[in-house]
Amino acid sequence: MDWLAGSRQHVLELIATRVGVLGALYVLGFEKGVMDAYIIVVGFQAVFNHANVHLPWGPLRYLIVTPDFHHWHHASDDIAIDKNYAAHFSFLDHLFGTAIKGQAGFPEKYGVQGDYMPDGFTRQLMFPFRSRK
Repeated sequence: MDWLAGSRQHVLELIATRVGVLGALYVLGFEKGVMDAYIIVVGFQAVFNHANVHLPWGPLRYLIVTPDFHHWHHASDDIAIDKNYAAHFSFLDHLFGTAIKGQAGFPEKYGVQGDYMPDGFTRQLMFPFRSRK
């Protein structure tokens, strides 16, 4: 896990999310400056939340996603499975019961459970579209 993890996305996910969000902002009439600010804030947050940085957040950690919160989303520890989904606002995970409670620091293990990801760039791009048997 490192600060570049937020940049590792499937090309179709990247296109869909950028077009969906920026397209909606454009259709709703937001100025270019607002869209530029959004790109900067979200880009910074993606890098920051994947960085290996611990800061004392106090109660703010229950409102926004921090590295200490987000790293658990990528953990393969049993306690972390299907937890900490929020990308920007951690209160959403607390509200819906998907936040990990009482964890301090970073997890010991990262990654998915099992070894099911194929080798090779093309196979990994096609992986989400394969039939499940």
